[in-house]
Amino acid sequence: MKKIYLLLSFVFVCALSVQAQGFAEHLESTQTGQGRVTLIQDERLTSILNAETSLREEAAKKDEDFDMQKGKLKRVRGYRVQMFWGNSSRADQQKADRIGTQVTTIFPELKYYTSFDSPHWRCRVGDFVSREEANKYLKKLRRISKDAMIVRSEIFVYQ
Repeated sequence: MKKIYLLLSFVFVCALSVQAQGFAEHLESTQTGQGRVTLIQDERLTSILNAETSLREEAAKKDEDFDMQKGKLKRVRGYRVQMFWGNSSRADQQKADRIGTQVTTIFPELKYYTSFDSPHWRCRVGDFVSREEANKYLKKLRRISKDAMIVRSEIFVYQ
């Protein structure tokens, strides 16, 4: 009897967590003839949600932190080309990854970075020190995504 109770409790908790993930999206959705709800959340919550993505990015970069020929990897202000900007759905996360993979297939010298800045998924490519360098790639990248644009960003360069 205790095992059944524990199993049912576990299933209930799992169902609640899955339902909670789509709850914010459901609240903010716009429907004709109904009111609109704006969800305001603390910046600390946003940073917690974004921390997982940045930790993943850091872990990926950790393997490439030092190159014997190029030196140490350093963060500086620069430019990236933003290829995708979507909502918080899983489909948009997959689309951001798919576009990034497509770009690196065509341009293997570029790296792509997907990130979640609540409530949006985005995909940015490249580590360009100058805007002119980013602009050269922008013309080529617009063949993949017409919404591509240059954005200021923190980039990685070898020192």
